[in-house]
Amino acid sequence: MGKFRYSAALLWLTLLISIAPVSASAAPVVIKAQTVNASITFDGINLQPPSGQYIFIYNNSTYVPLRFISYALQKSVSWDAKNVKVTVAEPNSRELTAIKEYLMNTSNLKTSTGITKTVALQRVNASYIFNGSVKSIPQGLSSYILNGTLYVPLRFLSEAAGTSLKWDQKTKSITAFTSAYKAQNPDVTTSSNEDSTSGSKTEPSTPSPAPSAQAGAGASGSGAVSKPTYEQITSETEAKLTSLQSQAKSVLMGLAMEYLNAKDDKAKAAILSKGEQQLSSFTSSFNSIISDAESKLKANGYDTAIIDQYRSAFESQVNSGLELVKGMKG
Repeated sequence: MGKFRYSAALLWLTLLISIAPVSASAAPVVIKAQTVNASITFDGINLQPPSGQYIFIYNNSTYVPLRFISYALQKSVSWDAKNVKVTVAEPNSRELTAIKEYLMNTSNLKTSTGITKTVALQRVNASYIFNGSVKSIPQGLSSYILNGTLYVPLRFLSEAAGTSLKWDQKTKSITAFTSAYKAQNPDVTTSSNEDSTSGSKTEPSTPSPAPSAQAGAGASGSGAVSKPTYEQITSETEAKLTSLQSQAKSVLMGLAMEYLNAKDDKAKAAILSKGEQQLSSFTSSFNSIISDAESKLKANGYDTAIIDQYRSAFESQVNSGLELVKGMKG
């Protein structure tokens, strides 16, 4: 009886693993982007990102290092690595002193004239809180990490922080005025910065893909229907898998506890049967999510290799669970 009880517990743990987002087993989504030799002026002071940090353009959107720009706006930034969460808030006096010191150092950096490079960034699904409010990256865009630095779309940061940030594509420049600076300099107007919502969008340097009539197309900043990006489709898929994982963990762990507390074989058998039904349901949901993602990737002309990676990782874990079932029944 003890052996049977132990094997069943292992089974539930294995089933929990089998439902986990298989994106963790698949290769991380990496994009390549061209950096931009941009000038940055906040409150009339020229700033430069620290060494190894960049401004880059991807899918016609300008991306900036979140911490550096937030500091330029005199906001504090905290990073919760465990929950992949960023909190941007008003700094206390000690934090503000450190931020001003940081900005003073960056204002003394020399500008790297004309130097650009291609960088490879890994997509990260982070959550954001600005001044106590949850903010989400717009659909079709994402967050990226390079050498420990988190990058977000300039437009998103502008709207989330509530400060107008202007990107001038012609001059390759970012300008902004903080509320504190405008309060001390009433002659400063916001007219030059009013177009922050569209200012972070660049003019395409190459012809954009033709709008897709296929399902899954999203809306661009201009309101026109556009072709969804590969990152958008896979990001949405992984979000659904994460939700499925959360549901599966809750249900299967509850059944595992019921099984371990059951007093007789009949009750145990009933719980195992219920567990098998739940697994079948979760597997069906998994297949539906993956099929939908595959259809969208194919419809928009993207590579579908990641779908095979999703399925392979999932099936491998389910097969391990089935082997445990055979061992229990043997």
